[in-house]
Amino acid sequence: MMLKRILIILVLVLTQAGCDTKYGEDLSPFVRGKLDAQGQLDVQRQKRELLQIEDIKVGTGPVAAWGRRLSADLTVRYTDGTLVYQGLIYTYVGFVDITGIENDIRIGPFLTGINGGIQLGLNGMAVGGQRRFTVDRSLVCLNIKMDAGPNATCGLIERIKVRKEKLIVEAALIESCIPLSFRAIYMNGEYLLHFRAGCRNSDLPRLAPSAPIWHVY
Repeated sequence: MMLKRILIILVLVLTQAGCDTKYGEDLSPFVRGKLDAQGQLDVQRQKRELLQIEDIKVGTGPVAAWGRRLSADLTVRYTDGTLVYQGLIYTYVGFVDITGIENDIRIGPFLTGINGGIQLGLNGMAVGGQRRFTVDRSLVCLNIKMDAGPNATCGLIERIKVRKEKLIVEAALIESCIPLSFRAIYMNGEYLLHFRAGCRNSDLPRLAPSAPIWHVY
C-alpha cells in the first residue's frame, strides 16, 4: 500500500510539473500487438488442428486472452509420461517487444515465447480454471525446424530444456492481467524514470458459452 501511495504522489507531482509523464497500458515494453481478422483465423486454426484440449474445470475470473500477462501452475510431460517441468510459470502473450520483455522480467519462472503451443493452450481459460491439453510437436520449440533430430531442445523456462516433441500439459490458471508501465522526464532520447507499475485485471473479454473450445480470445 505504501509503494502504491508513493507512486500516486510521484505521478501527481510530475504531472503538475509539466513533465512528459505517462502511466498505464500499451507503454514500452508492454505494447500490445494487433491481432487482425486474418490473424485471428490463423491462430484459431492452429488451436483447432494442433492442440487437443479438455477443460477439467471452468474458471470464473479474468480470461487468458491476447495482450495479457498470464501465470499458471503447469505440469508438462512427454507422451511417454516423463516429467519435464512442474510448477509456476509466467508468460506474456500478444506483445510487440517480446525480446525486451524476456530480458526485463525477473518475477519468476518465465515461459519462453518459442513455446507458443503452451501459450495457446492457456488461451481461453479463466482464472480458477483447470485444463489438460496436448501440444503438437510443430508448436514446441518454434525456433527449431521440423526436420531436426530427436535430441533437439530449446528453453522451456530458465535452466529447464524441453525436446521438440509432443507435450501433454496440465494447467491451473492463476492470473490474467494487462501489465502497466510508468515513465516520466524524457531527456536525450530516453526516459529517466521508466518502470513496471503493476498489472490490471479486466472484465473483458468474457467467456462465450456457445463458442468452441478452440476459439481464440
